[in-house]
Amino acid sequence: MASPIHSLFPYHPFKDLYVLTVALLVSIRAPFWLFYLTPRFLRQHPSWTLRQAFMIQLLKVASHHISLIRSHPHWSLLPGTEKERYERIPPSQKDIYRGVLNDREIKPVEVGGTWYPTTYRPSDTKRKTIILHFHGGAFVVGDGRKSDLGHGAGLLTSHTDCWVFGLQYRISSNPGCRFPAALQDAVTAYQWLLDRGIPASSIIFSGDSAGGNLAITLLRYITDHPGVLPKPKAALLWCAWVNPGQSLKPYACSRNRNYKTDYLEDVFAEWGIRAYAPAPLDANGHYISPMNYPFKCEGVPMWVQFGEAEILADDIVKFAEGMRRIEGNEVDLHEDKGAPHDIFLLGGLLGFHDMAEKMARAMGKWVKEKM
Repeated sequence: MASPIHSLFPYHPFKDLYVLTVALLVSIRAPFWLFYLTPRFLRQHPSWTLRQAFMIQLLKVASHHISLIRSHPHWSLLPGTEKERYERIPPSQKDIYRGVLNDREIKPVEVGGTWYPTTYRPSDTKRKTIILHFHGGAFVVGDGRKSDLGHGAGLLTSHTDCWVFGLQYRISSNPGCRFPAALQDAVTAYQWLLDRGIPASSIIFSGDSAGGNLAITLLRYITDHPGVLPKPKAALLWCAWVNPGQSLKPYACSRNRNYKTDYLEDVFAEWGIRAYAPAPLDANGHYISPMNYPFKCEGVPMWVQFGEAEILADDIVKFAEGMRRIEGNEVDLHEDKGAPHDIFLLGGLLGFHDMAEKMARAMGKWVKEKM
């Protein structure tokens, strides 16, 4: 919980002053971090390079301070630098938004998304399958565009014969975008692909971190409402945030056994879940924190990846094991030794690109087998 002084940071001029102060302090501390981390035995993980150790430390500090200022990312449906690769998607017919999606305040809206590697061409003879991807960012940052999803989308398109559509779903750091806004947008995007004549058997759900949570809850929504939407071909889950409700507990990250080897911070995770599922919503319910609520999803094989060194490792394994125990479910668990959280999205930035490439090659082989 933020202190009274911390509560001033999101507002001007306190925000500008705080950002300048942090930038100055980080610039002073950075050389000392490099010096301290030079001996391998002082690094957070013995297998990490100096660059990896330094970037994890830098991102840990950055995520902490970004969370305190509670930035509201600019929401725009303009094409931007994505140009013709960006498409806008209108809401679908009302009858597909049922149950938890039929909210009094939160309604389906127009959303957008970006195609990778190029604009979708149905006539392409090489790429026949679509990966509908949901980006990570604790439901409060990210937009699925190239500057955000470029690394992850590159892994998917390089190691599969698939098109990737990165959805720009509503993030909860913006007003009026709490749950179930993101899930409504996921349903909208999936139905839009189906309306374009793409069969469900040619669509794979994919999501990293919070986006992995969204992919899981979309699958749950489909199974809870048979006949509304067809099941996809498969699901790819990258470091899925399967238990966000845990982040409401004090020191949920900093008391984790992998806190030293990851960049996730208490204040970032808490910001995410409080924005996504504010009271009186149940942050531990099955549509928000699916870890303890396995469900039958027969016919949709799941690739569940996690990093051995990440804070979410134990939660992801528990989720996968719970899903495996249900007859008919097919869950393949993939562990990357020495990996922090979400190298799918941030491997290039953090210096884990080679590890991410190896991970993606294994995924590509898996997808080929399932298709």
